[in-house]
Amino acid sequence: MKKKLFKIALILLMIFSVYSFSPYSNVEAAGTLDDIIQNGDNFLNAADDSTNTVQESDLQELSNFISGVLLSVAIGVTLISGVVLGIKFVTQSIEDKAKIKEAMVPWVIGIIISFGAFTIWEITINVFQAL
Repeated sequence: MKKKLFKIALILLMIFSVYSFSPYSNVEAAGTLDDIIQNGDNFLNAADDSTNTVQESDLQELSNFISGVLLSVAIGVTLISGVVLGIKFVTQSIEDKAKIKEAMVPWVIGIIISFGAFTIWEITINVFQAL
């Protein structure tokens, strides 16, 4: 019990010392209340004045890129793990083949989950593009 309390006290002391000696621990006053409100209003109004808008085509390109990368990774992992399981199945004894068949159940479930997620992603993207 004493060791636990000592460890907790040591951890708290370390956290306090890191925080207190940190160069970011000194917070300067932000100014008067009117300055704070003005800075907040300026921040909120900056979005209205901004000419940087997100183009729908840029979002679509990004979405297509991400889905392509994820699909490629899923196909690669599926093929490599399938080949490894297949080679093991062909080269092993009868007893080991039963273990490999048991290992194929999570493999098939993983295939269903990964390609199901990709299908759900594509359906979701197509539905929201239609809106």
